[in-house]
Amino acid sequence: MTQPTVVIKYGGHAMDKPELSEAFATDLAHLVGQGMSIVVVHGGGPQISALLTRLQIESRFVDGLRVTGEAAMRAVEMALCGQVNKTVVSAFARHGVRAAGISGRDGGLLRARPKNPALGLVGEVTDVDPALPRCLLDAGFVPVVAPVASGPDGEAMNINADTAAGALAGALAAEYFVLISDVPGVLNADGCLIPSLNRAEITRLEADRVISGGMIPKVEACLNALDAGCSRALILDGRAQSSLRGYLLDDAPLGTVIAR
Repeated sequence: MTQPTVVIKYGGHAMDKPELSEAFATDLAHLVGQGMSIVVVHGGGPQISALLTRLQIESRFVDGLRVTGEAAMRAVEMALCGQVNKTVVSAFARHGVRAAGISGRDGGLLRARPKNPALGLVGEVTDVDPALPRCLLDAGFVPVVAPVASGPDGEAMNINADTAAGALAGALAAEYFVLISDVPGVLNADGCLIPSLNRAEITRLEADRVISGGMIPKVEACLNALDAGCSRALILDGRAQSSLRGYLLDDAPLGTVIAR
């Protein structure tokens, strides 16, 4: 029986709080031990913001996306591909996970074009070549991917981590795309969890501004992953220890399932 491929977007409190990052690494080791093929795409917003502040580079957001000029892009790449990527790889290694850190620029993994001139070097993924992560998976490694892509002229482009993870999940035809968030899932206007959503419902909630800000790229990433060939997409609460293992192994009713 073929073991499932799981693409996980890892970030927020699950990555930044020591007790949660330790629990995540423990869960990851257990899931790999169960034979799952796992790819991790990490964020790094707080680390990017801290570096930009130290370098005195202005940073602001539009619809949940960081406006990225050339100076900011250099800082983004330093933070994501250097500091954050290797910290995540090292944390996994301490738990016995054979992890390999790469960026979307390696092996032509992610190619992008400018999403909106007003956003600067923020990219919209145009092409995914999953050959490199497939090679790593076949060799028994967990690819850990920094969400930086190559632009039309080979320049570095900043990709929203949710978007990058969804694009990769689709290209790998993953059985699961799990997007770890800092909230229980998608919430309705009263702040209650919505267990499942489809495209029409998401469109209505976006129009009503119930889904807004940083949640927009999350739900869109799930829809894009499903459209491209991923089987299941879920926005999961990363603040609860072992929620990932509970969902993947025990089919626990957690988070918001996004359906076609």
